[in-house]
Amino acid sequence: ARAGGEAAEVEDAVLERLREHYADGAQHELDGLKVDYPDWWFNVRPSNTEPLLRLNLEAAAPELMEAKRDELLALIRG
Repeated sequence: ARAGGEAAEVEDAVLERLREHYADGAQHELDGLKVDYPDWWFNVRPSNTEPLLRLNLEAAAPELMEAKRDELLALIRG
């Protein structure tokens, strides 16, 4: 189940913002939005049980992960 109404509109706007910002990465939309880069990747998807987005992120180095996490959270929060 997906959040309805306003929450779904917010999710759609966030995913579109991320698609545009990370257009240079390899994008996949099987389960939310996944974007791959050579040394890091992320997935953002709507929760199936709560009206929120889930972020998964991995990077080759802790510093890169922290920088990309902060960048992504700023974009998600708008």
